Amino acid sequence: MKIKDREMSVEDAVNYADYDNLLLRRRKNNMLLSNYQIDVLKRNNIDYMNYADIKQLLFDIENLLNDEYDEELDIISSQLAELTYYKDTKK
Repeated sequence: MKIKDREMSVEDAVNYADYDNLLLRRRKNNMLLSNYQIDVLKRNNIDYMNYADIKQLLFDIENLLNDEYDEELDIISSQLAELTYYKDTKK
């Protein structure tokens, strides 16, 4: 497969994607967050440990985005909203 005009094996592509940093992990407060999401939250002065659930965290992220837009934080917001949707929607 080609990524950025460079031929890569599947293993190289997985390493290039930094999968370990994007993997969702259960945190001490029982939230599922990746290391990347936590890094973006920290850069925006949001401590995820201060929240009891993802919905409260998402609410504050949306308020922050209304005041000052940050592309990476917007992506995190979308990811958390999707996670909440699939967790809470009856199938």
